[in-house]
Amino acid sequence: RLVLREVSTRAGVTREHALALAAALAAGSLHPVSRALAQPGVGMQLMDVTEVAGQGVSGLVYDASENAPPKTMALRLGSATFCGVPSVGSDSLCVYLSDSHGWLATFELQEELRPQALEVVSALAQAGVQVHMLSGDSSGAVARVAAQAGIVHVQGACMPEDKLTYLHKLQAQGRVVAMVGDGFNDTPVLAASHVAFAMGAQAPLAQAHADFVVLGSQLMGVLRATLLARRTQRVVRQNLFWALLYNAVCVPLAVMGYLPAWLAGLGMAVSSLVVVLNALRLSRH
Repeated sequence: RLVLREVSTRAGVTREHALALAAALAAGSLHPVSRALAQPGVGMQLMDVTEVAGQGVSGLVYDASENAPPKTMALRLGSATFCGVPSVGSDSLCVYLSDSHGWLATFELQEELRPQALEVVSALAQAGVQVHMLSGDSSGAVARVAAQAGIVHVQGACMPEDKLTYLHKLQAQGRVVAMVGDGFNDTPVLAASHVAFAMGAQAPLAQAHADFVVLGSQLMGVLRATLLARRTQRVVRQNLFWALLYNAVCVPLAVMGYLPAWLAGLGMAVSSLVVVLNALRLSRH
């Protein structure tokens, strides 16, 4: 989760004004960075908004601030390259705001781990699941967050196509990959993964390409689904083994006349009951 830490602005632009302009643009996006900058009640009108995956969002903002005459501004919010401004040398996640005159503001965001993140990563590792982290943020910021979460395999500064390449590389190694994503930029890799989890409150497009939607954005849901899937697989194998064993023993006996018809029927009913009761054990989880 992203939290605003510091704001730097061009001379003559107040912190509040820069935030209001950024919030107006952010209202047109569901990206986690935009959600961190969005503010309820910002009254600026947004027009012709365009979002570029992995880069940022642009649009026309009608600025009717009290201290200046109303005007329409062409703004860009996103990476330094997208905004056409110099990058700040910082390990923090920096988001830039620019207008037709160039750089307008820089927003430094601090990343906080979601609740349960460390616990979920640790439990997945104990279950033999290898956790990888891919992010469009700077490599330094990504490495810092990954260290807090206990994730070893990390790659920052990823465009959507970089994530897709990374996924295909894992799949080529024979790995079964589950992708957990929460934004517009994750849509291609969610669609290409073996199993896809979308965080419940995020981009509808990401949800449309996911197999599971994690309600309430609780990461523990990913762990529970993984463990339940493994338990279900074990139960399926047990039931298939039992059915195979029963038929291998009882069918030949019935054919040779050693097993009366009524006893064979009773045995089949008991066999079905055993399979159902074994499957019902999953309801405890």
